[in-house]
Amino acid sequence: MPDSAGKQQDAKAEFEFPIDNNPHTNYRHQEPWTALALDNLHGFAIQLACAGGSGAIAKTAVAPLERVKILLQVQQMSSLPQQQQYKGLWDALRRIPSREGGIAALYRGNGANVARLLPDVGFKFAVHDQFKLMFTPPDGSPLGVQEKMAAGAATGILRTLMFYPLDFSRTRLTADTTPAGRQRPFAGVASCLRHAWHQRGLRAWYQGMGMSLPGVVVYTSISFTAYDSLKQQLPADKASKEQWWYPFAKIGCGAAAGIAAQTASYPLDTLRRRLQVNGAPGTSLQYKGYLHCLRHMAQHKEGLLRQLFRGWGINCLKTAPGAAVQFVAYDLLRLAVTSIDPAGAVSPL
Repeated sequence: MPDSAGKQQDAKAEFEFPIDNNPHTNYRHQEPWTALALDNLHGFAIQLACAGGSGAIAKTAVAPLERVKILLQVQQMSSLPQQQQYKGLWDALRRIPSREGGIAALYRGNGANVARLLPDVGFKFAVHDQFKLMFTPPDGSPLGVQEKMAAGAATGILRTLMFYPLDFSRTRLTADTTPAGRQRPFAGVASCLRHAWHQRGLRAWYQGMGMSLPGVVVYTSISFTAYDSLKQQLPADKASKEQWWYPFAKIGCGAAAGIAAQTASYPLDTLRRRLQVNGAPGTSLQYKGYLHCLRHMAQHKEGLLRQLFRGWGINCLKTAPGAAVQFVAYDLLRLAVTSIDPAGAVSPL
């Protein structure tokens, strides 16, 4: 089957036929670049739909846990009195709906998160396939751990540079604790970005990116490498794939990869969140930079290490199902697309 699909694609791009009644003289016809561009655009749209759809499903499923995690990371910077701050997961899940206007408050910022993920996650998966090709050894041997980590890191850096303002606005929307009955400072992503622009210009949109780049290198390289390595340990024969336990094994691979990557990058994520919220409505401009933020956290009675990992347990709780749903949903969507269009799920880049 793979050979026939490849031959069809090659035949579509070009073909040879004799001229001058001489079988040894061939004329090579190349398909117009416009047709090839349309084919690539079609394939890229399918890739984005698969990856973006899986990301949106996963993030929406764990949105309440994501919001609680971010609130625990940054609530010490808010104007919320200390006695009213959330003590942990169950306290937050119980009090947020009553304080902020119903169950929908648990999903505050999820719309911005999904809007960010549709291009972001789709770009990550599509471009990651291409980076894996770029880092493939010249002899054609399979990628090793170093090549997989390099491909993941390159993907993470590129997507962060392109989509960071959306992540910045999502953090501020999620960290907003305006109670029910009061006007919220932001109506959505656009108003959040406008407010930040009026404060500090373009620089405001990239607050915390200095911590995002090393954090995303750690997270992306570990998550992709761990998932690929763990998945390769599963049996590849058809009989095993038809067993009832096989989907659960893939979910376990995705969960383990996500938890390992999040744990390694979590302190950097906490610093990034605090810098993103720094100076937002309801908070003061507390930090001049990363070192100042670290010194300020170290002087707190809880200690530096505990603050850097505040919300880590909730993060693991959401990462396990979230990462599993995302990876498995992507694979299922890609298989569905492949069954309809064998060439549609191949990265066109």
